[in-house]
Amino acid sequence: MMNLDATGPEEIRAAFTAAIVAAEDQVDEIGSIAGVFSDAADRYEALEMQASTVEHLRDAGRACGTAQAAVATAAAQLRTALVDFGTHDGAVAEVVAEAGALASKEILMGDGPTPHAAKPAGQVIRAADPATMAVAPTGEGEEPAVKDRLRVGGRFLLRDGERFAGSGFAAGSQGELVLGVAVDTPVGRQVHLAVPIYPEDRSAWRGGHAPSRDVVIDEDGEEWAVDTGADATVVLDAADSARLPEVVEDIIAHAVEADRRFRQVVKDYERLHALRSRLEGARHPDRAQEAIALRERVRQEERTQEQRRRHIERAVARLTPADRMVYHQRQQRIDAAGRDAWNPDGDTEAAEVCGLTVEEYREMRDLDRIPFQQRTAVQSARLNQLKHGGGDALHPGLPPLLAEQAALVCGLTLAEYREKESLERLPKRSKAEHCNRGRRVRTHAEQARLDELDAAPGGATRPTPRATYKLRGEYLSMLRAHHAAKARLADARAAQAAMDATARPLDQATASELARVTTELEAVTVRHDEMAGWASASTQIPARNGGALVVEALQEEDGGVSYRVDRQPVDADEDWNVGSATDPFTTTPGGLRKVAKLAHDLAGASVNEWDRPPPGDAVGSAGETDEGGLW
Repeated sequence: MMNLDATGPEEIRAAFTAAIVAAEDQVDEIGSIAGVFSDAADRYEALEMQASTVEHLRDAGRACGTAQAAVATAAAQLRTALVDFGTHDGAVAEVVAEAGALASKEILMGDGPTPHAAKPAGQVIRAADPATMAVAPTGEGEEPAVKDRLRVGGRFLLRDGERFAGSGFAAGSQGELVLGVAVDTPVGRQVHLAVPIYPEDRSAWRGGHAPSRDVVIDEDGEEWAVDTGADATVVLDAADSARLPEVVEDIIAHAVEADRRFRQVVKDYERLHALRSRLEGARHPDRAQEAIALRERVRQEERTQEQRRRHIERAVARLTPADRMVYHQRQQRIDAAGRDAWNPDGDTEAAEVCGLTVEEYREMRDLDRIPFQQRTAVQSARLNQLKHGGGDALHPGLPPLLAEQAALVCGLTLAEYREKESLERLPKRSKAEHCNRGRRVRTHAEQARLDELDAAPGGATRPTPRATYKLRGEYLSMLRAHHAAKARLADARAAQAAMDATARPLDQATASELARVTTELEAVTVRHDEMAGWASASTQIPARNGGALVVEALQEEDGGVSYRVDRQPVDADEDWNVGSATDPFTTTPGGLRKVAKLAHDLAGASVNEWDRPPPGDAVGSAGETDEGGLW
């Protein structure tokens, strides 16, 4: 990875560069592993796998995300070391070499204090690596090199009269990045902030004035369209960028207070739940918890199905009026069998929606009620054939009516959508070729065809290809989950009706108390649901290139707060919110403060200040920890 025997300045720079490249390659690989674990956890959760198993998968994904951020930080520190070497020991070696003398290993490696060589007037000493850039004029009063941590100075798109003035970045909790560049313009300094950019896309970023898509030619001479990240970039005035730390502190303060109130709601819920359990015991001796659990199960399933429908309708709303009319006409046939759950005694209608005969539908329902751990291989294969259209739980084939709906949203014909399903069942080719041996993976041609189908121009679309891909993917995920959950909700409602039929009558006082507690508990539950998973504080800062920079605090369901940063696009509609178009930059209080500090430093730092390593570097500051009391 790094040549430890290097002594000359060029050899040492080459050793640093090799180490940086190796570290950055690992960032992408670890990030892809984290994504696989996260996707698997979501899908297994939809299949009602044991909660502890799903949580272990999520922990694995989070651990990979942490490792990815750590490796990204290591790469950043290596770049800083390279710049520092060029500024000190490497610069001395070059000056000595220019004077015709040989540099000793002690001088090159800094064995003891290294004297700084005086620079001749009008000369700018630069490291060979593009990690530093000389931006200032030479001669009397010259300014030293600008710190370009991102190494974008050579490709960043500037308008007439603009001057590159430094760059930096901050890493999020899931490995995503906030990239920042300071630009001096004729009307004052501006700051370009990209929120977020994924590590694998960092090299394509060229700022907020770049085209959204660009074409690059790889080493094989093939052309590829790349996302430049311009759609995720806000251009802020220096004054707005400089006040971001103050704005962030205000958001954190409001979020901490909201979290305190939320924790009190949780305590109220636990108190009322215990009281209700005691009163329910009079109606259902020895079965109070079972009765409460059944009601909660029905309520939760109904609420979740409603949320899935909202996600589905968000994509349907992006269809043309003509396509939307066709969609709703088909949906009426589907809803006739039950909107969120199959209607009681409606096997005929349910079978039609599932694309099965009534006998096959009943066989599928009975197999589906067997816990998957207890099914035989033959039963599992038969269930995959009936329920998943010959696919499996991870890659199901939708029934005909639902497949027609999905094809409409994806801008495809039914045949093209079925082709997309079959290609998605093939594992994606890994960047590490040894992982592809001995298994069937997508060929390059198959991957290109799948990319073409995913990018179909019709159907439901958003302003950018990435946002369109996310919109359609979310739709398909919610459509499959909503359809699969209809049987669960129908079974839960039937079980609750059977439980209510066995309830004992209560005296008037007990019945009144139970009604009061139940009402209060429902109100607290509604309050809990209104707070959990929603923004407790947010702000918008207008951007010079349209849209706004949005910072929000998200109340976690188990208590605590996470913080998200996103760009609101210029054409955002009333349904837009953080994370609705792309995955936002997600971080902790300390991480959010690092983003704010990055913006502040880029807004107010002079060229002289950027030549010095800023205190509390935006990436990997030593000794900095996230504040307690939130988690």
